[in-house]
Amino acid sequence: MNSPAPAHTLRLVLGDQLNPQHSWFQQVDAQVVYVLMEVRQETDYVLHHAQKILAIFAAMRDLARQLRGAGHRVRYVALDDASNRQSIPDNLTALAAHYGAHQVQWQQPDEWRLDTQMQDWARAQPLTCTVVDSEHFLTARGDLATQMRGRSQWLMEHFYRPMRRRYRVLMDADGQPEGGQWNFDHDNRKPWPGTPPEPADWRPTHDHRALWDMLLRCGVKSFGEPQADAVRWPLNRAEALACLEAFITHALPHFGDYEDAMASQ
Repeated sequence: MNSPAPAHTLRLVLGDQLNPQHSWFQQVDAQVVYVLMEVRQETDYVLHHAQKILAIFAAMRDLARQLRGAGHRVRYVALDDASNRQSIPDNLTALAAHYGAHQVQWQQPDEWRLDTQMQDWARAQPLTCTVVDSEHFLTARGDLATQMRGRSQWLMEHFYRPMRRRYRVLMDADGQPEGGQWNFDHDNRKPWPGTPPEPADWRPTHDHRALWDMLLRCGVKSFGEPQADAVRWPLNRAEALACLEAFITHALPHFGDYEDAMASQ
């Protein structure tokens, strides 16, 4: 096998950071390789629902397809790849050597567990290691600590009121909340009488049977019904936005009244 063209930078894309709008992807650079990996480290650290594993792996594969289609260099490590070392740090070490990379970058993990693991790995590397913002939160990582400094209580009100002011969410021209009050929780506790009828399920349907067969061959444990022939979770940003639009159109008009209600069916 021919050696790959050298890469200056490896950029790790984690399974909870599949954002095709990230600034990383705005420019194609032949010296950058985007790395996505399916690893037993992530399937096995706790027991997951079968549909969660299917949905995340399928979405990762779809993003890899999108990135390749846009001209980016992508290295996708499937769970059953012979070279897969089944841990993120071990795979990164091997891939950095394979591509002759000088630096490795990743977006801030959403989990403390992964954040700590990546920092520990970076300290042991001769490479330049850089962490960038994931760009999928309205706040920076340290904002909440700054906002709550000196408070004896941490309440949701203390967070979302300044956020609504900052981004002018449901605020009037005078800087007051629309409707004259900050929340309407007392109005949101109605039991659902059966009307209006529940909206139709607008989620897409995906056949992930081949992916499920691979997970079974690899011995991945899970709980719940995979329903692999008709998985109803969005595969990518376009499908997620379509679901959001359907929710706003069909469910949001009655959401406030019945958001706390539960029905036996």
